[in-house]
Amino acid sequence: MSLKSLPMSNRHNHFKPDTVDATKLLTLVLVLSILFNLAFAAGAGGFSSDLGGDPDEAAHAVTALMLRDYLGSHLGHHPMAFAKAYYADFPRVALGHYPPLYYVLTAPLLLVYNSVDTLLIFQALTLALLATVTYLMGCRFLKPTSAAASSLGILLLPLALKLNLHVMSDILLAMLCLWAVMLWAWYLQAPTVRRALFWGCVAAAAILTKGSGMGLCLLPPLGTLLAGRWRLIFTWSWWCAALPVAILAGPWMIYSTGISKEGMTLFTPAQYFVQSVPFYLKGMPAVFGWPLPLLTVAGVSHILVTGRRQRGLDPVQASLFAMSVGMTLVLLLVPVGLSTRYMLTLAPPVMLAAAYGLALIPWSVRLVRWCPPVLLLGSALLPLLNADVWPTKYVNGFNAAVSRSGLPKQGDAKQNWLVASDPNGEGAVIAAAAFACPQRSPSLLRIYRGSKELSSSDWMGRGYKPAFVNNGQLLEHLDKLHITRVFVDLSVPQGLQQPHERLLFTTMKSAADRWHLAFEQSVFRRPWETGVLYVFQRNPPATANAQN
Repeated sequence: MSLKSLPMSNRHNHFKPDTVDATKLLTLVLVLSILFNLAFAAGAGGFSSDLGGDPDEAAHAVTALMLRDYLGSHLGHHPMAFAKAYYADFPRVALGHYPPLYYVLTAPLLLVYNSVDTLLIFQALTLALLATVTYLMGCRFLKPTSAAASSLGILLLPLALKLNLHVMSDILLAMLCLWAVMLWAWYLQAPTVRRALFWGCVAAAAILTKGSGMGLCLLPPLGTLLAGRWRLIFTWSWWCAALPVAILAGPWMIYSTGISKEGMTLFTPAQYFVQSVPFYLKGMPAVFGWPLPLLTVAGVSHILVTGRRQRGLDPVQASLFAMSVGMTLVLLLVPVGLSTRYMLTLAPPVMLAAAYGLALIPWSVRLVRWCPPVLLLGSALLPLLNADVWPTKYVNGFNAAVSRSGLPKQGDAKQNWLVASDPNGEGAVIAAAAFACPQRSPSLLRIYRGSKELSSSDWMGRGYKPAFVNNGQLLEHLDKLHITRVFVDLSVPQGLQQPHERLLFTTMKSAADRWHLAFEQSVFRRPWETGVLYVFQRNPPATANAQN
C-alpha cells in the first residue's frame, strides 16, 4: 500500500474520516477505549489499591490534592506560603520537581469528587483519548479497520495497562505529544499563524506536563524537512510556533532548572547514552514484543523510500517520525533515570507504522479487510501473553493502618506521625492520611518521613547516611518532634531495608516506658512481596510516670 493508492480526499482532507464506516469506528474506538480502561482498572486492582505501586504515585496525588485545597478554600492567599505549609504536614508535595499542568487539570476534578478514584478515572479517559487520536491519525494513511486496530492495540500493551493502574503523568504526556503531531501535520498542509500558535500551545502543555516534552522541539524542523516543505522555515508563521512554548513553558523551565537537577543522575549525556541504549533495546521486547518492531522497521523503510521518490513524506508520517526521533533522543540522552514507562510516547508511532508494514503484504481480496487488523491486535497481545506477571496492582495495608490509627478531628490536639519505609511505603501512608484527613489546611496532623528525619540523602537517594547511631539519640529526637505515633514498615524486602529503619524498630521495642505497639498491619505489595507494618503509639503521660 502506498500513499498514491489513498483517495485524494483522504490525502488532503486532514483528519476527517471520509466514510460513514470511519466515523462510526471513531465513536466505537472512543467508547470501547473508555469502557476497557475502566473495566481493567477495576478488575486489576487499580481502584482498590493503595498509592504505593510506584514512588511517584503519592507525589502526584498529594500535589493534586494540595492544589485542590488551595483552589477550594485558600484562593487569594500567598500560594508559596500555602505550599510550604502543606508540604510540612504532608511531605510528598512535588511541585517543582514535576511541572504543574497535570495538577492544574486534576485539581478541579478533585473539587467535584475528592477521591483517588477521580485521578484513576482521569487516567482511563486520557488513555482513551490517546487511542482515539491514534485512530484519527491512522485514518490519514491506513484503512479505518487497521487504524482502529492500531489504536486499540495500544491499550493492550503491558506498559499502557500498567500505567492505567497508577496515578502518573506519562499518559497525559503521550496524549499531548500525539496531539502536537496531529497539529503540526495540520500546519504543514495549510500553513497559517493561527495553526502554528495552536501547535505551540499544545507543545507547551506537553512540556508543562513533563520536562521530557522538550523532545517536541525537534518536531517542527525535522518534520518540515521530511515533508519537503523546508521553504516554510523562511516564513513568519513557522517561527510563530515557538512563541507559546517560550512564553508559557519557558518561565517554568527556567524556574525549575535547579530543582529538577536533583532528580537527574550524575552521568553526562554521553555516559548516560552508553547505559540507556542497551537498557531500552533490552526493554523493547517486554514493551512491544518482536513482531511490532519488525513490522515498524518495514513500514518506516517503505515510507522513507516512497517519500524520497515523491520529494517529501506525507505531513502526518513526517510529523510522526520527527516526534519519535525527538522523544527517543530524550530517552537516550537526558539522564533522568532508566524506566520503560518513558516509552509510552513511542507506542502510537510504533503501532501505526506496524499497521502500515502489514498493509504492504499482498493480501487477497477476501483477507485484506480483517486479516491485517487481527494480526496487529495479536502482535500487540504477544508481550502481555509472554509476560511473567500480568499488569496488576494489589497494594494494600497502608490505608488500613492509617484508618486504624485514627485521624484527629476538629477540636482534637494536633498529632505528629513518623513513617519509616521505602519511598513507596512512606508515600502510601502520607497520601492515605492526606486524602482521609478531615482538616488539612491548617492540618491537625503532621507526618514526618523517616528517610528525611532519621537519615540524609539527596532526592535520588544518593549519599545516604544515618542521622543517629544509638537508641538514646533517636528517642530524644522523637521527643523533640513531639511524635505521637510511629510507623515502621518491614514489608520492604530485607535486603532493601535501611539502617535507620532497623534502628527505629529496635528502639521502639526496647523503649517500653515511652512507647507501646498499638497494632500490626499486614501489608501486601506484590504477590511475592508481603510483610508487616508495625505501628507504635506513645504512652500516655500517666502511664509513663507510673512506670518511671
